Amino acid sequence: MAKIGRPRTERAASARIVQIKLRLYPGEDDDLMAFFDVIPERLRAVMVKRSLRSGIQGEENSDMDGDDEMLDILDELIF
Repeated sequence: MAKIGRPRTERAASARIVQIKLRLYPGEDDDLMAFFDVIPERLRAVMVKRSLRSGIQGEENSDMDGDDEMLDILDELIF
């Protein structure tokens, strides 16, 4: 049976896959649950990477102003 779809790129062949499983608890993680609720599944990895980079850079290098800016970024990705 022939494979259907695009051939793998060199970039995809060298990608490292990191799987993360989170347990989010009501009352404790409501902000994170709301964050994931508004993100379509196909964009979750993009938003998680962006959030991680924002946190890694630290406050002085981060231009993120909270949830409103994250939602604006998500809107730009969707529309």
